[in-house]
Amino acid sequence: MVHTPPALARFVARSTDAALRDLGRAGLADPDVVVLDPACGPGVFLAAAFREGVRADQTSFSFASQAPAPRVVLGLDVDPHAIAQARAALPTDWPLRLEVGDTLASLEVLDEGARAGATLAILGNPPWAGRSENRGSPLLEGLLEDFRRDSEGRALGERKIGVLSDAYVRFWRWSCELARRAEGGAVVALVTNASFLDGPVHRGMRAAMSRFFARVSVLHLGGSALIARRGDRDENLFSVRPAAALTIGVRPRGHDEGRSAPVRFAALRGSREAKLRMLASAETLEALTPERLADSSRWVPAPTVDARYLEWPALPELMPFHREGLQSNRDAFCVDVDRGRLLERLRAFADGEPGPFPGSAGVASAHYDPERARAAVRAVLTQDAEASEHVVRLAYRPLQHRWAALIPRLWHRPRPDLRLAMQRSELALVTVRKDRGERAWSHFGAVREPVDNCYLSARSSCRARAFPTHKPDGAPNIDRGAVASWASHLESPPPAIELLRYALCVLASPSYRARFDAALRADYPRIPPPASTAAFHECVEAGGMIEAAFHASVHSFASAPVIVGHHLVSADRAGALTEAIAASERALAAALA
Repeated sequence: MVHTPPALARFVARSTDAALRDLGRAGLADPDVVVLDPACGPGVFLAAAFREGVRADQTSFSFASQAPAPRVVLGLDVDPHAIAQARAALPTDWPLRLEVGDTLASLEVLDEGARAGATLAILGNPPWAGRSENRGSPLLEGLLEDFRRDSEGRALGERKIGVLSDAYVRFWRWSCELARRAEGGAVVALVTNASFLDGPVHRGMRAAMSRFFARVSVLHLGGSALIARRGDRDENLFSVRPAAALTIGVRPRGHDEGRSAPVRFAALRGSREAKLRMLASAETLEALTPERLADSSRWVPAPTVDARYLEWPALPELMPFHREGLQSNRDAFCVDVDRGRLLERLRAFADGEPGPFPGSAGVASAHYDPERARAAVRAVLTQDAEASEHVVRLAYRPLQHRWAALIPRLWHRPRPDLRLAMQRSELALVTVRKDRGERAWSHFGAVREPVDNCYLSARSSCRARAFPTHKPDGAPNIDRGAVASWASHLESPPPAIELLRYALCVLASPSYRARFDAALRADYPRIPPPASTAAFHECVEAGGMIEAAFHASVHSFASAPVIVGHHLVSADRAGALTEAIAASERALAAALA
């Protein structure tokens, strides 16, 4: 359990108090306000609410002073020990209720007397668990349908929506629903994982929240360990890997959900101590002068994007089949430089040796059953002692291959359709959908084998995605209509392999990457159309050179590695890659002119 620093809790309480005053209430201590923390833990937010509510009405205070009070102060938590701590620490001056239970199991947490005409103030820091205990709950699953649809009400169409199962997402939807039912309006101020602010799959969540609230304010607290930094210090307030954010939604009485709320954004950066000092000195979020975002579909400042770039088709429009790379969660066990050594581990595992095995292969988890994995490995080795069809080459990192035991029970995400597509393909382009990093964008590569999801970056915010030349059924991986429209200057639409090499040339071009760096971070790359048949074939040839440079397989560098175009390569391949990138720059000049 990670608790909130008191300075942040008090800042959230002050900002909530100010938002309630904007709704016509007398702040947190108004007798027509209900204060609720849905995951209160030891009560840090409720204590902050008490302090700030009293402070707003008195020049001095003590816990023993007589103070104005809200109608109800409700703290909920699943942990009895945390509730006991809160009960011992919190003052009794306010009408306090602390209850043990599953908050998300019901919306009926307030009786009629508490609800009637009241303005609701929800504040806190709910759990950020990647997999909510309420997954499958009919109540939450029904409510989450709003988060699974875009701003036009269409289903998101995403193959992978697991991020919407995160506990903090569910607490947000639960809180939104209580806010919608509050007769006197509501303020919701939650500190959570910041990923939903610009995550592509979270766009439905943002769209729904934009309808639910009349205005939204975001304070990005920074501190992500999941992005490549530019070098300066940016520490996390919670000592966790994801960045954090405070988001405040304000819903007045009688709010019209037919409009989309304006979104304002501010950010903190620096050391943990500096951030806490700023939070302690700033009265409210508004004091940090948040900027109004021009594009409210993403709750972070949008990059300035060349309008011409947005006219080009994104890579998935041209090549519709694509998949994130394979993910084992136990590489130390099922991936190795040496095939023989990998087979020895598999045989020992299948024979029931007790281990311990590297990569925690013998340890059960929510997503992994070692006994079922052992049975699967045993079945493969019984059929073929060399596991010829299962122990295969994996494109592990640029210019580095490994042997991988691609036995589904061993892998968290084995991607069988990607493996099948690669068996039918000549090549796959590898790139990313999103890059929250701060360094120059350079996420591209070419592979001829199944690709690991960390091929381009070990950070979970920047997973590798493969675009093979063929689909799993063997059909060319191109959208013929989209490609024909895109290639209108060519005599005929190109085959998939030429389209892929052209795209590889585009992504290798330093001018293209520098010019569109901000846009490349936000979504899949967009590909400029060829200016002519001659220019297209010149780019295809340059792309072939890039492909050849990437395909060299090395397990270790015989000499010191060098950097070429942000890529780590062996010294003997540096010249070839340098020449290939220069060729891509010359070949693409006409399309970018």
